Amino acid sequence: MLSLLRYNFLLPTFGTWLSFFLAIPIFYSLMIPPIFIYIVFVTTIILSYFYTDLRARSTMYIASLPVKLAAIVRGRYVSVSLISLCLLFYQWGWGVVISNLFGIGVYVYTWKDILVLSMLAVLIVTLVTPIYYAVKSFLMATGIVLIGYFLAVFYSLKPLTDVLGMDNYVIFNELDAGFVLVVEKYVPFQPFVTLGIAVLVLLFLSIKLSERLFIKKQRIT
Repeated sequence: MLSLLRYNFLLPTFGTWLSFFLAIPIFYSLMIPPIFIYIVFVTTIILSYFYTDLRARSTMYIASLPVKLAAIVRGRYVSVSLISLCLLFYQWGWGVVISNLFGIGVYVYTWKDILVLSMLAVLIVTLVTPIYYAVKSFLMATGIVLIGYFLAVFYSLKPLTDVLGMDNYVIFNELDAGFVLVVEKYVPFQPFVTLGIAVLVLLFLSIKLSERLFIKKQRIT
């Protein structure tokens, strides 16, 4: 498993990682909402993995090694989740630096935001990853993911604006504070514990589904 994790961490190109680290402070300086940045980056990480698989045929190579096929899938889930968590704290650090040193009024994550965004990142991995294992075409899978994101944005605006008191208007740059409020409003009993358990259950089911899809695909090829 450790070798698979190292493999997955190195899978995206150096340029991909460099763009992540440079883009976050640039986006902060442009006053783009931090949570929007984070969601886009988490999804981009997943896309970069499967695009690299397609371009370099790296999955075929590692599948030929003496490792269990199911372990390859688990390594992908773990590595993407860990990278997403690292990016979250990196983003939080930049928020603190820009807010305190430069006096720019950016949104800085609280511990509740970090909990919610950690679970959101795992949920994104849970929902997106099986799509790429199930759909043969990378472009078609990406299209499905983009449609899903448009629908998620559309249906999340109403709950976010309601908890923030935006009755007849939407201020995109002020939506960040609404995510925790939505969780606390719609999950009234121990919201963080309940949501965490639900996400872990979905993660387990997603991993099992992806394992079956990946093993089936490798046997066909």
